[in-house]
Amino acid sequence: MTRAAERVLALALAEVGYLEKASNARLDSPTANAGSGNFTKYARDLDAVEGLFNGRKQGAAWCAVFAIWPFVRAFGAELAMRMLYLPAKSLGAGVKYLAGYFQRAGRFFTTGPEPGDLIFFYKKDLTSWAHVGLVERTDGERVYTVEGNASGASGVTPNGGGVVRKSYALTYDRIAGYGRPDWPAAEEGEEEDMLTGKEIVERINEYTAALPVPDWAERELREAVEMGITDGSDPMGLIPRYQAAIMALRAAKAEVRP
Repeated sequence: MTRAAERVLALALAEVGYLEKASNARLDSPTANAGSGNFTKYARDLDAVEGLFNGRKQGAAWCAVFAIWPFVRAFGAELAMRMLYLPAKSLGAGVKYLAGYFQRAGRFFTTGPEPGDLIFFYKKDLTSWAHVGLVERTDGERVYTVEGNASGASGVTPNGGGVVRKSYALTYDRIAGYGRPDWPAAEEGEEEDMLTGKEIVERINEYTAALPVPDWAERELREAVEMGITDGSDPMGLIPRYQAAIMALRAAKAEVRP
């Protein structure tokens, strides 16, 4: 499992037990104001992302919204959209359209689920789309999932109203396939955000150099310059141990001058 998939699944699994709300109130509570109004914190959060969907999704069926939500939480909207192949103002809140984005990207598979994949289900007619969740793991015989807008009843349960963990035989005929996110894009994003040790030191030095010398230290700093302990340049900059040792040696010599 990639580190990116671990992040996504940790966020999704932390939501297990959440119930959709009867109205647009108490959205952050796992169980308060439970009802069948299709109001959730997931739709609220993604509705706030400009350009993600083609319109507001609060109050609509939310299994796809839940599947997308941990990606946005983990990586931000721009990177999440790249990972899930979503165009601007996408139709990705609809199961059929979300599956289509993976298919067009060549990242839709009918076998071999992997952790973090989106798992798509058919309706009973085995032709039209019904539901989507996230693959947690597989043991070679069953696939284990975390799903939004589902219930704990056996089989596919669209519009079940909660976030649940489930499992299915890999041969279950209503599994349509698996959409695999672009995990390398997440790893590239992490690399771009990481600073080298040199860059970290440079940024710290830039910050400290901009700080003023404390008032109480100014007089003694002038005396230290006069005694030749320091030249007084970059007074707030960081110094390595060898520079500190040299300055201490200079101070010792200055004190023993005849």
